[in-house]
Amino acid sequence: MKTIAAFALLLCVTASGALAQEWPTFGHDAERTGYSNSSAPETDQIAWTFNGAGSFSSPAVAGDKVFVGCEDGYLHAINVINGKEVWKYQTGGGVLSSPTVGNDIVYFGSNDNRVYALYADNGKPAWQNPHETEGAVLSSPAVAGGKVFIGSTDNYVYALNANDGRENWKFGTRGKVTSSPAVADGKVFVGSWDNRVYAISAESGTKLWEFQSTDVILSSPAVVDNRVYIGLRRILGSEGWSVVSLDSSDNGNLVWEYQTGGHIESSPAVVENSVYVGSDDGHIYCLDARDNVENREIWKYKTNDRAQSSPAVADEKVFIASQDGYLYALDAQDGDEIWKCHIGATTKQSPAVAYGKVFIGTSEGKLYCFGSWGSVAGGDIGKGAIYLFITALLVLALWGLTRLKPPKPKRVRKRRIRKKRK
Repeated sequence: MKTIAAFALLLCVTASGALAQEWPTFGHDAERTGYSNSSAPETDQIAWTFNGAGSFSSPAVAGDKVFVGCEDGYLHAINVINGKEVWKYQTGGGVLSSPTVGNDIVYFGSNDNRVYALYADNGKPAWQNPHETEGAVLSSPAVAGGKVFIGSTDNYVYALNANDGRENWKFGTRGKVTSSPAVADGKVFVGSWDNRVYAISAESGTKLWEFQSTDVILSSPAVVDNRVYIGLRRILGSEGWSVVSLDSSDNGNLVWEYQTGGHIESSPAVVENSVYVGSDDGHIYCLDARDNVENREIWKYKTNDRAQSSPAVADEKVFIASQDGYLYALDAQDGDEIWKCHIGATTKQSPAVAYGKVFIGTSEGKLYCFGSWGSVAGGDIGKGAIYLFITALLVLALWGLTRLKPPKPKRVRKRRIRKKRK
């Protein structure tokens, strides 16, 4: 029995390791940190591509599937190993809301003014009906505490029951909400076209604080260590666009800001003491996240067009696309270029890093998977699946052995010995 327990533990550890390498939502997690502990490709080798019909959303990766929305109205579920379509689900409008996977359910919004929930394995509806809003849903949902938090162009942020889609509360702003909510410490953080960043109680939907900008906020917040990082417009000497750090636990007070040379639609990624973000000035920035530093800029990298994509950080690399048509892999420490690959037109499509691979869609309807699959078909995830399968077989075999009855010949031998003694 001890042996069986050991194998069962091995099975759980292997499975948990695979889960840790997933990218289940825009920005990787509910806090939108943009960081994964997955390994990442050293070269621009392409494992596979998938062709759709129109612009793709940013992808989510969970289990053995990549989930991505398309402006043709479909949510596609694609096999992570070979790039083949597993299933697709049609909505009544373009799906540019990046999907989120939680508890084996895929949540996403559509331009048909609805929020959907589908079972990840087969694409069947998980709710009796999608949740109706009064505007297109471009925001990516955050799933936390049994709720789905998502914004709509009807000026509301919604909190829906993750199991059945019932509305727990909705919070009204004075502008469209295309920013994707971040959830941390019982609070929901989101930007609005009414020029404000909001902190909302995740439980009740009441406003905790707001921070004023001077233009619409399209960037989504990242929340790490009681700080909210987001791109917005403020007055700093001359009017310009800045990355700001706000105190999440107080009243949203400004901690610091760093001005770039262009509009910021990119959503920051935060890893340890570094903030990574793109700007319409064509640069990708790495900033010091600490509160009191003299030189905020650590490095910046120049692309040949606007960088509206949001960075994904993994394996000491920063992955981000630019509207010059390239996907860039940069050294997270010094910003040196590791590799770049021309993938075609992108707008705000952002990469996902999972299982040692990088996934990104384009505005031209092509989804890329970068990375070598290695010597075993299916690469890292294929190896993991094989290990899981072998371990499961061993557990079952050992369990079967313990169910076998003890052999009877021993009892027969004892009877013969007794006869001889008589």
